[in-house]
Amino acid sequence: MLQYFMGMFRSIRVIDFIDIAIIAIMIYLVLLWLKKARARFILIGMIIIGLIYVLAKIFSLYMTTMFFQGFFAILLIMVVIIFQDEFRHFFERVAVLGTQRRRRGVSYGQDIEILSSAIANLSRKQIGALVAIRGRDPLDRHLEAGIRVDGLLSQVLLESLFDPHAPSHDGAVILDGGRVGRFSAYLPLSTNVNEIGRSGTRHAAALGLTERSDALCIVVSEERGTISVAEAGRIRELSDPAQLNSILADFYRSRYPEKKGSTLTDLLAGHLSEKILAIILAAAIWAIFGYQKDIIRRDFVIPVEYRNLSQDRIIGEPKPKEVTITLNGAERAFNMVDPKELKLSLDMSKVQDGENNIILNEEMARYPAGFSVLNIEPERIKLKIERMVTFTVPVEVKTQGTLPAGLSLVQIKVEPKEIQVVAPSTLPTGKINITTDVIDLKTITATTTFTPKLIVPPQVTLTANKYLDIKVTVEVENKEK
Repeated sequence: MLQYFMGMFRSIRVIDFIDIAIIAIMIYLVLLWLKKARARFILIGMIIIGLIYVLAKIFSLYMTTMFFQGFFAILLIMVVIIFQDEFRHFFERVAVLGTQRRRRGVSYGQDIEILSSAIANLSRKQIGALVAIRGRDPLDRHLEAGIRVDGLLSQVLLESLFDPHAPSHDGAVILDGGRVGRFSAYLPLSTNVNEIGRSGTRHAAALGLTERSDALCIVVSEERGTISVAEAGRIRELSDPAQLNSILADFYRSRYPEKKGSTLTDLLAGHLSEKILAIILAAAIWAIFGYQKDIIRRDFVIPVEYRNLSQDRIIGEPKPKEVTITLNGAERAFNMVDPKELKLSLDMSKVQDGENNIILNEEMARYPAGFSVLNIEPERIKLKIERMVTFTVPVEVKTQGTLPAGLSLVQIKVEPKEIQVVAPSTLPTGKINITTDVIDLKTITATTTFTPKLIVPPQVTLTANKYLDIKVTVEVENKEK
């Protein structure tokens, strides 16, 4: 066993460390997410189902394996539906990273004093109030109604908004960055009966917002004058209004630290247990699924692409379209190879007119990292490069049959009589025949103009539009004249 792990350690590459680091970061984010996600138990259930499926595969349980294969077909849709709020929350957090950096370094000491004093006065007068302080998460999608004000926070403004005689006193006041962003807003209500207890609508609204964001909500009870604080889906009643100062200080300190940047020590110290667990899980996943021990060789038939060939040149036939390449690499790595992405790319910028003998090498092959090229068959290919030149060629009208009795042919006119074409310089001009579709003379009863299609040889192209209009006039007259 020790030799096995020593061999595994010796075979690990820099790319494997990067692989483990990326998976560890993803696991770490998931672990942090699970601490707050409301659907964590559903996710745990899915993980258990996944383990059952893996065991069924290991022990060849046919019916169980087939059942879960059908289940996993709709698993992605289930995950999106169940965790749609969490996904949206994650992308919102990513979108506001720049805003967070700009708000760092601001002192909120004065705001804390104003807010604490106003809440204490409202509590003493038993005036109901609900204040929501935005954290890092956007709140707009959780708010209904409300009036935008964007006013500087002050004790007078805050107490006046909750005056029982004011129409705004029933809603919530939203604070954002030391300013009153909105008042008379309605928040989503929580359905967590255990947390709400017998509290009123304000408490349910405060709890509901903190379940969906990292905001802090302060509630003043209109009946008892008590102060409650809701954060991270939990609500608690304060025994002393003075406690609010320390709670607000901790909130602002955690959301918007005053220091300009985080030190390496702070970065490593936060959520240490989750980070260690993420590294252990990532290493275990790599050892089970990513450890590449068995080296194999596999042949692929891949297409040949020709790049940087000037427009005035073509590759004559026969032109190789495929080659066989032998790749060497770990057996499990081949499971990630998409044969459609493999190709041989030839740079044609330095080829010469005539015969070119090109030796194929590994640098011409396009294949994923982690593999090596053992062989390319054939080792070399011959390409005939022909320069394209412009010729002026007459248009030949093709006809069949004879005119009906009583008609004689006067002339057949074609416009234009000549057209310009591009063809290989090695192709004799006399062998370039540009003809029209066949015109059946038996169908003509009078002078008629046709617009037939041109028939162009494979090696020849038109310099003008390929749908060039050709007019062919068949002029006839009666024999009696």
